[in-house]
Amino acid sequence: MAKSATQHQQHQQHREPIKKLAPIPQGCKIQKRPLMRPQLSASSKSPTIYVSSHTPFVSAVKRVRKLLAKSLRTAGPAPKNASLQSRVESLKQNTASASDRPPALVVTVAGTGKAIEKTLSLASWFEQEGDCNVCLRTRTVGAVDDIVPREAGEGEGEADESRVRKVSCLEVLVSLK
Repeated sequence: MAKSATQHQQHQQHREPIKKLAPIPQGCKIQKRPLMRPQLSASSKSPTIYVSSHTPFVSAVKRVRKLLAKSLRTAGPAPKNASLQSRVESLKQNTASASDRPPALVVTVAGTGKAIEKTLSLASWFEQEGDCNVCLRTRTVGAVDDIVPREAGEGEGEADESRVRKVSCLEVLVSLK
């Protein structure tokens, strides 16, 4: 019994202390900002879908499926005036060079806080589909909150204060097999 108590004390000593946020000043309230998202270019190779707790499940599934289906359309159109034999030859060349194709498109579905449950159910859905590879990743994201006075007339001369809080995030990476 004494041995386990000393092990517990040693374990407590090696941990980093928890850093709590400072208390909110009297007469102020917290105003939450939306999460900061990186701006992606239109030609981004890995699209990201952000899920909220209000996002309908089926529409999120359809969005992911639409992006995955778009990745299959990499072949260019067949020439209009080509003969049947030349079209068959081009199809054979495309299947022969299938091993030379770039890696499959990966669609990222991200959810934070209350939306983690919906993101996890989306991961389970695509796992059961059979034609998708699913990978889960957890992260911690910084969210900015503003501390503002409760009454608009009171703190006109004071500058608003901001603080960063940490929010857990679940990312689901979905790709075709």
